Amino acid sequence: MNQSPSPAEEFPSRLSGQRIAGQHDSDSPPQEQSPKATPSGTEVSTGSAATPPSSTSDSYSICQVTRKAMATEFVILLPSLDSDHSRTTPSHRHRSDTEVDVLGSPDLNSPDLNSPGAAVEAAVEAADLLEGIEADLTIYRPTSEISRINLLAGETPVVVSESTFSLLQRAVYWGAQTGGAFDVTAGPLVEAWGFTQRSGKKPTAQEIKKACDCVGYQHLRLAPADRSVAFAVPGMAINLGGIGKGDALDRLAKHLRSRGVRDFLIHGGNSSVIASGDQTPGSGLGWAVGLAHPTKPNRRLAGIWLRDQALATSGSGKQFFHHQGRRYGHVIDPRTGYPAGDLLSLTLLMDHAADADALATGLFVSGSEAVRDQFQQQQISAALMVHRGIKQDSASLETLGDFHWIDPPESIPPTDFAGR
Repeated sequence: MNQSPSPAEEFPSRLSGQRIAGQHDSDSPPQEQSPKATPSGTEVSTGSAATPPSSTSDSYSICQVTRKAMATEFVILLPSLDSDHSRTTPSHRHRSDTEVDVLGSPDLNSPDLNSPGAAVEAAVEAADLLEGIEADLTIYRPTSEISRINLLAGETPVVVSESTFSLLQRAVYWGAQTGGAFDVTAGPLVEAWGFTQRSGKKPTAQEIKKACDCVGYQHLRLAPADRSVAFAVPGMAINLGGIGKGDALDRLAKHLRSRGVRDFLIHGGNSSVIASGDQTPGSGLGWAVGLAHPTKPNRRLAGIWLRDQALATSGSGKQFFHHQGRRYGHVIDPRTGYPAGDLLSLTLLMDHAADADALATGLFVSGSEAVRDQFQQQQISAALMVHRGIKQDSASLETLGDFHWIDPPESIPPTDFAGR
């Protein structure tokens, strides 16, 4: 890694498409064009994106398919195939629990798999898959597979579907890879700290110890022969919030590709994003994605092009509380029982959204040294760490790997889905 520039250097002025290694302090005044607040610090931007001089095509979304599932909102975006949006008008329709906004009037009955209408239908089909995914993975339905595991696995093995079992195996794998910093059994700790109800409270040392006694991915008993799950320790509970959304994005992306759709972006609650192809088809640029400041909702730290990869951000900029003058974030270290505090946020680029979700959580908990150590060992394309800056409320940024920067980041419009 190169030597770090002076922290006084302004980060946005450095984003020229070159590899940046080191730290940059971002405490300049907000620009006039500010992104909307997002829950996790990752903002998906659509609309006319910043493009190099060699590209003259306008880029905006012809279709936005939205569905609420797993306590979040999933959005599928398809690019425009008609650069003259003055000749099109937005339309809006519902299909079961899936909301569809279309710019223009594509023929939804066209047999051509490359037609806009076929892509829209494929996106609606993908969104409809969320019903089954939620039925398996959510903790908010008493009939879900995860709820059944939490209710019964302490007494008897629970047989689950192939997809749920495979995801639990992946979760255990990342638990081992991160030394327990990522742990899908950390639910009792989140409950003890009051973040399940999104309120937050400082538990006693005894309450923390009691919760820690029920936590440990190594206490999950997974039997491949019959796809059963059992708990070796009483009081355990699984919560797939740190990997479930990414898994859902991977499944939706797989469906779209199976239907011949190559250009799309999907995000779940803005913390997990997967992009394929281009926002402007054929440009080779990818999709414009803005990265928001973890503690300043009206600030954008950077803009990047995301193509054929997944992005995940872990941080505690939105969910936290103060107790006796100290700030406590919602991301808990399962090994200690206390909130992680080294980084403000961590963004990773990887091939699969589920892997990016899990590893971003685990490395955010472990801290910056672990990110640097694991960067070469894991299949991470790029990492952006946001440290606490020297000045109050400022952010010191450190990057590893290659991002395709958009300079200036303010040239990306705020979240403004077409058809609204």
